[in-house]
Amino acid sequence: MRSFDTGFLERQPITQNLLQTVRQIAEFKGKQDLFKEQSPQVLETLRQAAIIQSTESSNRLEGVPRI
Repeated sequence: MRSFDTGFLERQPITQNLLQTVRQIAEFKGKQDLFKEQSPQVLETLRQAAIIQSTESSNRLEGVPRI
């Protein structure tokens, strides 16, 4: 595998597309942090809904009967 060759990563070009993607990731992380700070109750509600849906889906896949 070439990626383990010494200096492989250092020789890779940094394209405008890569820089734009890294900038967008940082921007979205900032938005996420702001949302977490301003609306923790909304995120907790979404987290609880996701846990319930995930559990229900997992049970369906495993054939666990609903109560």
